[in-house]
Amino acid sequence: MRGSVNLMQGFTHILGVLLTRSRSQYAALIVFFGVGLADYLFRTYLFNAYSNFLQNIGTNPDWSQLDVGFAPIVWLSFFAIILGSLTIVITFASQNVPKLIDLYMDHWPSLLFVWWAAACLVHALTIKVLSEVGAPIIPSLVFNFHVLLAVSLVIGFPFVFSILRSTKTSNVIENLLEGSYSTLNQLAKKGSGGKLSQHEHAKIQYQLFEEHNQLMDLLVYVPFKEPKAQVIEGIGALLRNYVKLKPRIPDSFFKVAERIHDDISFRTMKNQLAEVEKSHTFYEQKSFRLIGNVYNVFLDNGEFDLSTLCVEQLSQVGKTAIECDDQELVDVITVRMNTYFRFALKHGQHHNEPRNLYNLVFHYGQFLGYLVEFQQVERVKTCIGYFVFYGQQCFNAIPRAKSLAFILDVLAFEMQKLMLNIYQEKWDRELQRELLQKFLVFDNFQDMDKNFAKQFFSQNHGIRLLHIGLALFYLSQQEDEFVRTIVKDTIQDMDLLGKDLFAKTMSTIFARLQFSGPTFWEDTDRGNLNIYYTPYQDEINSFKKIQEELLAESEKIILA
Repeated sequence: MRGSVNLMQGFTHILGVLLTRSRSQYAALIVFFGVGLADYLFRTYLFNAYSNFLQNIGTNPDWSQLDVGFAPIVWLSFFAIILGSLTIVITFASQNVPKLIDLYMDHWPSLLFVWWAAACLVHALTIKVLSEVGAPIIPSLVFNFHVLLAVSLVIGFPFVFSILRSTKTSNVIENLLEGSYSTLNQLAKKGSGGKLSQHEHAKIQYQLFEEHNQLMDLLVYVPFKEPKAQVIEGIGALLRNYVKLKPRIPDSFFKVAERIHDDISFRTMKNQLAEVEKSHTFYEQKSFRLIGNVYNVFLDNGEFDLSTLCVEQLSQVGKTAIECDDQELVDVITVRMNTYFRFALKHGQHHNEPRNLYNLVFHYGQFLGYLVEFQQVERVKTCIGYFVFYGQQCFNAIPRAKSLAFILDVLAFEMQKLMLNIYQEKWDRELQRELLQKFLVFDNFQDMDKNFAKQFFSQNHGIRLLHIGLALFYLSQQEDEFVRTIVKDTIQDMDLLGKDLFAKTMSTIFARLQFSGPTFWEDTDRGNLNIYYTPYQDEINSFKKIQEELLAESEKIILA
């Protein structure tokens, strides 16, 4: 009973859309006009030639024997089979692919074919009526049987099978994305000074949002990971293309139309719409909000590969925004990246689960690398401040979720990587000093419980491994000032650990730096990179010597 109700609802919905939507009406007009014109041309110019051709090949057709009453029955059967098949295919497929019917009701080939079948049926009924009033209908009857019916039988069932194939989820996703690409490319052709009518403006924005909403429905309702990944990567690629096209899109497009004010993504942002319009980021905001919603779903379901893919695509869109100097969008992406971090940190604390955070920090680090590459100094400083903040949050959460100790190391590794990059890019030296001080905060957070800190840092050496690894790099570059800054910071550990435990800890750290290889025995988004590895082991003795000198100087000051 449930299936029959769904089928009836699907049929009535399709019928209503066929009769009311403008695109369907245009398709009907084209097809009916085309069939009428073809009938006229056949009767006027081709019927006699066709009859002569049949006689020349040895046949002697007696057109008066054609049964005019049979035509409507044939076409009614054909029409019922085709339309019924399409309805069944699309209706049942739409149970797993939300709003699939709406997609096909804007699909030109589907609309043209359905109206073709209807036009052929109407043509046959018209012939029947004309025959009853004594009108000459032989040419039209021959055209109906020999041309229209033959063509319909040839294309009918292959078309149904093509529709069946196109209802595959991956093909639906491609169709939705292609529709968005087409719309954006058409906008770009108008140029930044192009004009959009109010109706056209609202229609385009609504269409783009509906395509996004349907893609998000697929992310939520489709149970398989492959189409979900296809949607995430597809939206990422679409946004990168959009960011490149934005300078050529008419300025009027970026004003949010009244029609989408009540869109679910904007209902809570009405007081921010003026700012969103000014920054030209309403489409990206829509995309990021939708992806953010499913990001939380992926976290709750333990689908860390998909949640990581969301962050990776955000990072790639950020790279494109940086390349295109879209500073407003870079702001939005930075906020969204931190929002994801907050989601992931909350999940990690509740579940003692570091994997998603590990991958997120990696892709956040990639985003920072793009900022460094394009000399976005102030943004880099701001994001490093965020890293220090998240490091503090992870450290505070370690008593409840011990696995977050590793995330503390991962954050420090990304900062170490950033410091190396900044040095090689020859950034301002004062700025490097400032960032180095922030890097050294990772084992000296504010308001630390000293007893807990002593226990933690005596057993977890990752932060110091990364600090000293950076110092070994500076030694290789003969950067004595930076090396001494790091050495002085390590000496402060003696106050926390005591002389004997400090010496034991340093020995352990030096041994790990000396013998650790560049690879790890497990695979991650980074590959099997060992984040604690340093290629500058030859500088360890030099670091020890400087540390011993500064320790001796410190003891002399204390004795004095």
